[in-house]
Amino acid sequence: MTELAYMVREDWGQHGTAMVPQSAVIREWIGAPPYIFAVTDLKKFNSDDRGADLEAAEYIAPEVATHKVFNISELSRLEREDKVIDHAIVVLHPYEQRELDTIREAAKADSVGRLFVLIWSPHDIVRTWLDGLGAINLHTGKSLPDPDPLMVAASGMMVGEEYNGLSSGHGKDAVVQLVRVFAAEGYSIDVDAWLRAYFAAGGSFRHAESIEKLVKDMKAGTRHRVTPRYRDNIVQIIRERVRSGQ
Repeated sequence: MTELAYMVREDWGQHGTAMVPQSAVIREWIGAPPYIFAVTDLKKFNSDDRGADLEAAEYIAPEVATHKVFNISELSRLEREDKVIDHAIVVLHPYEQRELDTIREAAKADSVGRLFVLIWSPHDIVRTWLDGLGAINLHTGKSLPDPDPLMVAASGMMVGEEYNGLSSGHGKDAVVQLVRVFAAEGYSIDVDAWLRAYFAAGGSFRHAESIEKLVKDMKAGTRHRVTPRYRDNIVQIIRERVRSGQ
């Protein structure tokens, strides 16, 4: 299973005072060189425009000779070609949905042994995905608690509806009903908690946007009109399945 870790850029930089010691923390986790970086745009990284990716790479790996850099999109080739990189990969500031799902698929397929992500903003959804999978926040040295197992099981049911999409139709029905019945059982309508559970269940970034919108709407009081998909006692059924290990 791919080991995961991350740091948010503002925790890494701390207003320009902490890049050196925080980069040392990152190096300690990723291990010995060569340092392999995956970036959003290799051409821009290699241009005269000294952007944020290049700055981070030079702090994390001060000796340029130890750099190996490629586009994030190249990670998809590993699974197709049945290859595994045992060395740690450092992903710098991923943001686009396609990039994020490429990273997710590489981790899911165990195509990389260790994956570190430098996150641009503390609110980026990639952080929620990493937290849902138990990644270590190298700034704190800790992982968040595992998502609630019942919510993960319910989210697995949502994942099963992804083929139709989750923003409308049966997919929307499933998401809204499950969040409602869990709320009736005393669970908070919490966007991050549901997204962490959804990612832990194998959900994709593409459909996470639909879940995020629906749960935010429900938290704000929107009453979505949906067709019930499950029995009224679905939470009890899920609880018994989790207890029995099904």
